[in-house]
Amino acid sequence: MICYIEKKVLSFPITQQIIGKFNPKIILINHYKDIFNRSHQDFNWQKNKNVLILAEKKDKFLYKGSGFCNSRGYENFYYSTQILGCVYNCEYCYIGGMYPCGYPVVFVNEDDFIKEAEKLKNAYIAISYESDLLAFEGIYPFHKKWIELAAKCPDLLIESRTKSANTHRLPDNPPPNFLLGFSLSPVEINRFEKKAPNLEKRIKALKLAIDKGYNVEIAIDPVIKTENFKEIYKNFIEYLKSEIDLSKINIEIGAFRMNKDFLKRLRKINLSEVTWYPYEIKQGEARYRDEKEIIEYVRELIVDS
Repeated sequence: MICYIEKKVLSFPITQQIIGKFNPKIILINHYKDIFNRSHQDFNWQKNKNVLILAEKKDKFLYKGSGFCNSRGYENFYYSTQILGCVYNCEYCYIGGMYPCGYPVVFVNEDDFIKEAEKLKNAYIAISYESDLLAFEGIYPFHKKWIELAAKCPDLLIESRTKSANTHRLPDNPPPNFLLGFSLSPVEINRFEKKAPNLEKRIKALKLAIDKGYNVEIAIDPVIKTENFKEIYKNFIEYLKSEIDLSKINIEIGAFRMNKDFLKRLRKINLSEVTWYPYEIKQGEARYRDEKEIIEYVRELIVDS
């Protein structure tokens, strides 16, 4: 492992824990953007390297979420960016079109994020909005303080959405206002989800989360309109029903959509049927023309017994 570390965070507890655990090659830098924001980087090449950037975030520990997003009935929706980037490299993910660098940035001043969240009232906070936080749990236990915050502030709903199989790393018996969302896809779609655990491993992780007392949710998002997608998703839902009692779990469904500028950049690094599908562009977003029909089809599969 190689760690680019801002000089000022070398002594931070998270930094020292990561160094002690992995004994990485250390390259000291002045600011994470000196590496992360360089031009002419090879995103996919970097995704295959074992490299982290450790830094301090100075401000904006929470961002106001879009009004187009589901706020789950809360007055306020915020998201945190404790990590920029992801260990996975899903071909349909906007992160590839959003960031110039494939190396994840970990902000090691975690208490600043928690303190900012403590100030909120009646709010929904997504902590895996621009990353998969649980996928990094083997590097450092990022969820511990967020779960403690949920217990301390019952008027907050804190959600971590994941493709990871790392639920065995989480503490038992969290408060009910900590939500663990599992992003599940058919086995045929896993080919677009580079480095992510397969469906079987994710379902096993979901079952373990339930056993550990977690409030869980399933996200079938994005639905990908690939060849024979109706048959693929029909078999997928049948498999889920054979493994999980879906009547007891909330399920979020969404079709592929992306900011048109992110998609334009993503097409430069991924020659994929997902990125190069002829989407309809409306109000700055790329979407399937039959998006509503796609979502309704999957919804009916879930409802039908």
